[in-house]
Amino acid sequence: MKILKKTLKWLGIIILLLVIAAASLYMIYLRPFMQQMKAETIIQYDKDLTIILGGGGNSAILNSDSLVIVIDTKMDEAAEKLADKTKELAGKKPILVVNTHFHPDHTGGNKFFSGQTIIAGGNYTKEFWEKEASKESLPTEWLADKMDIKMGDDTVTLFNLARNVHTQSDIVVYLHKRKMLFTGDVILNKQAPVLRGSADPDGYLWAIETFPKQFDIQKIVPGHGDVGGIEIINDFHQYFIDMQAAADDDSKRDELVAKYKSWRQIPFMMSPGATISALKKKAAH
Repeated sequence: MKILKKTLKWLGIIILLLVIAAASLYMIYLRPFMQQMKAETIIQYDKDLTIILGGGGNSAILNSDSLVIVIDTKMDEAAEKLADKTKELAGKKPILVVNTHFHPDHTGGNKFFSGQTIIAGGNYTKEFWEKEASKESLPTEWLADKMDIKMGDDTVTLFNLARNVHTQSDIVVYLHKRKMLFTGDVILNKQAPVLRGSADPDGYLWAIETFPKQFDIQKIVPGHGDVGGIEIINDFHQYFIDMQAAADDDSKRDELVAKYKSWRQIPFMMSPGATISALKKKAAH
């Protein structure tokens, strides 16, 4: 009986410590990160292109005489505001929604576009999407490879990466005249990636090498973070190179991890340390 009481006492202490640790992690890292992610910045890039940073994943509204394209539909209140703005711009014109991937911070507003076309990568299945995202955000069409859409004096290319990168079917969107690439979470600006599920470091590197071969890029709109130039891709590429070096040689870890201390991150989940752990796990298999 004494042993049982002692065991229960220590179990209670361990649970309490875990609760305190979880609460500390939330208050110090997760809560500020979520608040930052929910904050919105609207960029009127030109008369037909509006870029909305934050409120979930970065989004855009591209207007033309015959069609309005929305890239990613955000989450929570930001999703509803994006839908309202899009419908106001569209009037009676059809709306095409493009989901760069299935994560809810990029697809939470799909439900506000009932009756419109919603496209996502063709490597997902209906069952997977409903389980991992939601039934109400389900796309109406699946893109197998590539699609070109004429939008006024510009051409928009939707390109399904069709292999494991951030997810198993990320779509990127390229505006030819503007030489602008919307990458979803395949490229982030000063934010560590989450390498879970089907996310594959080799896929990220493949995508980073593929983009300049496919597109003439001058502007990048990442899945999260500010708009910038080709340096965003270069910085993200260097991140993976550095984390691989740290995974291969523990003596380099502290120095290489310190390079990214200013990046947005959450310990154990979305951080240099988490990336190194994922690379070591991949190498072990």
